Amino acid sequence: MSARSIRTRIPSLILSAAVLVVLAPAATANTATHVRFTPQPVLAPKVPDTEPGEPVKFDQEVKALGSVDLQMSATQTAYVRSVMRANSATYRSLFDNEVRCTWPGGEQSYVTGQNILQKGASLEPEKEDVALTTRFLVHPGVATKVTCTAYVRAATMRKKLDAQFQLYDGFLEFAATSVHNTTTGLPAQRATPRGLVRVGPDPNVVAREPALPYFTLAPGSTKLSVFADTEYKTCYPEPNKDCNTPPASTATFTLYVNQWNGDKLCQTNNATTTTRKMSYSVHHHYVPLHLPDFTVRADCEQRFNAYVLVTWKEGMDGGVQGTAVGLTDSRGSTTTHNSGMSHLFVVPLKS
Repeated sequence: MSARSIRTRIPSLILSAAVLVVLAPAATANTATHVRFTPQPVLAPKVPDTEPGEPVKFDQEVKALGSVDLQMSATQTAYVRSVMRANSATYRSLFDNEVRCTWPGGEQSYVTGQNILQKGASLEPEKEDVALTTRFLVHPGVATKVTCTAYVRAATMRKKLDAQFQLYDGFLEFAATSVHNTTTGLPAQRATPRGLVRVGPDPNVVAREPALPYFTLAPGSTKLSVFADTEYKTCYPEPNKDCNTPPASTATFTLYVNQWNGDKLCQTNNATTTTRKMSYSVHHHYVPLHLPDFTVRADCEQRFNAYVLVTWKEGMDGGVQGTAVGLTDSRGSTTTHNSGMSHLFVVPLKS
């Protein structure tokens, strides 16, 4: 793949889309590789009632917004991206952007999420209008037709009444249809496993997640475009813990990319560090990082690794969220699936 210039298809989504520079040739909204979402209200169901002693239950709206499809070979890897923007919540609500890519006998799914705060009633007005990007590499490993569908998932944070928010705009696309794999024949990609990697006061001040272990590329790549999306959960769960005091967690996030000669470091680079003060009200915080132009040195081995260094600074503790387990396939369904959350992937570029 060759590097191409940025092309933002929806101007109002510049916040999420402008950091992406690796695109396939532009597709129109009428093709199967790009679809724009219809603006619409989204129901956020209330928390279901429970009997004393019962665990908390959840009721999530799961609404399909559009699908794209691609006929792929057994060795082909594609880059899929969904961008959603939502606002005007009538009460604090969970907003998830999920993409499920399926083919006969297989599936790859990822989800990003963050709470939308109630319009005009929060202490963080910038969190009342939320843009989320879900992006990853899909590799079926067989010759097949892959269909990727974007879903908005929603639930409110109260027990008495449902809420709703507005899906303002968004799109789903195959941003690149042929991404170079590693020498193993697989894409350079890894999601943080299920669970929560704690970040807080000693002894867990830092976490290196998401992380991509050593991988090797065939000769010819001149640059790497490295993407890392972290879901940070404010307040690491513990029995009888008050998550409102202190009300926020502050941490820094830095994406590091390394090139190696054997076990010796040849070069390193990092994306700009971002520091976030993350409130418990928002709960899950979406932190995207992108290093678009890591230059590959020809005098080094084509061996790399990458990770996000998450460093706790002050306030409440937190954690890097791993794969989401047991998500309902549709609202109220008994069938479930898992979706990757914090993850990191690499798109190699050739001149």
